[in-house]
Amino acid sequence: MSLLHRLLPVLMLLGLVQWVAQRNHSLLFRWSEQLSYLPLVSIIFTMLVATKFGRSRVVIACLLLAYLCIEGLWPANQYIAFVSLFLTAPALTVLLGLLLWDRDRGFALPNLLLTLLWMTAAVLVTYALFEHFPEQWLHWLKPINTLLPQSISPLLSPVHWSLYLVLLLFGLLRLILNTSHSHCMLFTSMLMMPVLAHQDQFFITQVTVFTLSLVFLTAVIIDSHNMAFKDELTTIPSRRALMQYVQTLGTRYVVAMADIDHFKSFNDSYGHDVGDQVLKLVASKLQKVSGGGKAFRYGGEEFTLLFPRKSVHQVLPHLEQLREDIAAYTMVIRAHDRPVKKSAKKTNPHRRASVQKKVNVSCSFGVASRSRLHSQFSAVLKLADQALYDAKKAGRNCVKSR
Repeated sequence: MSLLHRLLPVLMLLGLVQWVAQRNHSLLFRWSEQLSYLPLVSIIFTMLVATKFGRSRVVIACLLLAYLCIEGLWPANQYIAFVSLFLTAPALTVLLGLLLWDRDRGFALPNLLLTLLWMTAAVLVTYALFEHFPEQWLHWLKPINTLLPQSISPLLSPVHWSLYLVLLLFGLLRLILNTSHSHCMLFTSMLMMPVLAHQDQFFITQVTVFTLSLVFLTAVIIDSHNMAFKDELTTIPSRRALMQYVQTLGTRYVVAMADIDHFKSFNDSYGHDVGDQVLKLVASKLQKVSGGGKAFRYGGEEFTLLFPRKSVHQVLPHLEQLREDIAAYTMVIRAHDRPVKKSAKKTNPHRRASVQKKVNVSCSFGVASRSRLHSQFSAVLKLADQALYDAKKAGRNCVKSR
């Protein structure tokens, strides 16, 4: 999924919330008074879910948002007032920006101490920057404020705006490198910090924090689901997803087992890196299968395709077309040549391709359908596996059915 597809819905949601908050000012103000603790409760709930999944960065981000709620609920508290001297809006933005480049370290004590150390250092550096910024450097930064609309530029000093601009650029770079839902969530929360800092209505903060907590929770659930049900290498659904999908099938479906021909030879000739490239290539081709099929990685070099509400006769043309597309694709090796043992040169049919840097991959397919005799999915899968064995016995790069 592209960066725009992941980030745009979150930004649209937050923009909609801000628009609704402005249009229904009095209603939301009464809501914020009656349910003033709801955003804090939602943040705590999200923290508990993130802790369960070991998402330490989400927990830290939730703590930063919780601080915004606590600061508004008990502004007169002396401890909160002391922390507010250091944990300012720029400091919060910096911390969220650094979390984008950090990783989930878990909750072991040494990792927590390391996280606390770099967060404290970041807050102190930000505090020192804004309190002791050299006056002679300000004239270099003042032209930057001309980029802002006239309604906003008086609210942000050149130092503020320069810091936000740098964090924005580094945040976008991180999203380009890794567009996970968690990174989109952290980037969005970083963008909201300046907005929350330069408005004096606490109920706007409450509504925004409540919305961000839901965004955080959604990101944790989606990323955890992808880790559990998507194959990390090929990015197609995994065997666990296959077993779950089977529960939704009716009484009429076709199972196809696919196996990469001579896959061990690719690993022996070019190494596991090239073997991974082959797996990714085949997976991308299998995902494009026509006829309503759905591809899963079963394990190793084996893949499974499911065709709901289809018969073997209907599926065979689509599998033949898929087999031809895979066999006709010429793959350019991106890895360096690796030395091969003398014994492997005699038995390895792909050794010559190592010099040419171009190889062709083929797959064998075994197909079976559910019937009264084979009513259980495990039985149909076993039958398709037997058909796959028939395809290999027939010379590979073919489709056989039972």
